[in-house]
Amino acid sequence: MRDDRCRAVTTRRGLTAEREVARFEESGWTRVLGLRTLLPNDPHRFLSKQGRRWWGRVETLGGELEKWVADKRFADDVEVGLLFVPSVRVLDTRQPVEAGIRRQQHPDLTGDVFDGRLDAGVDAVQEDAAGAFFVTCVGRYGVSAGSYQQIRGAEAVNFDVAGNDVRAGMTRQLWGARVLQAGNAFLPDSEHNDRWTFTLFAGEELIDGLAQSGTVLKSRVRFRLGKSDRGIGSARVAPALFAGHL
Repeated sequence: MRDDRCRAVTTRRGLTAEREVARFEESGWTRVLGLRTLLPNDPHRFLSKQGRRWWGRVETLGGELEKWVADKRFADDVEVGLLFVPSVRVLDTRQPVEAGIRRQQHPDLTGDVFDGRLDAGVDAVQEDAAGAFFVTCVGRYGVSAGSYQQIRGAEAVNFDVAGNDVRAGMTRQLWGARVLQAGNAFLPDSEHNDRWTFTLFAGEELIDGLAQSGTVLKSRVRFRLGKSDRGIGSARVAPALFAGHL
């Protein structure tokens, strides 16, 4: 039976301070005890204390990313917002998460599935920071931009937003954080959503000629490898822009 918490909702447009502070108040970083106790710094509190100058810059980035997304396939599925990624010293979201935390997220979740061939993965958080914020896809779905090969082989101008290449943030670390941030409200790339999808990690290198991706299937968060030329509609990406460190 489909979980009511995973049914599609109307996608909200426009990144605003009020909306993002509210998102973090309900996020896994705040509502999942096992996550909240791990973090030495509260991202919700940090965001609540930021002024108009900080938020003005972040809202501008959100608007630019939404413009880029607008003409892509399945753009209407995408919700752009702020994502928090903790330091790997605190919680390495590139790696499997303890099963108890997953169960706190959702009672149906069991232990993660992690392909043993995966490498350490890209770390986008500055070494001396407690974490970082990114403007990216924060809802159930990413956007369709083709296969891993098509995305990596494209000219940089096609993925330029506000002077940044948004492919750089299409990583396992950001997706792992996105799943955790969703808390118990919904699960990104889950079979319980109206459409099952998976997120390609185009910011990561191929391993044995295979592309890295993430999905939630059969009650498990899965970090996996697959064909790099797979550009089907269920293959999504999450473009990202760095917004600042915590």
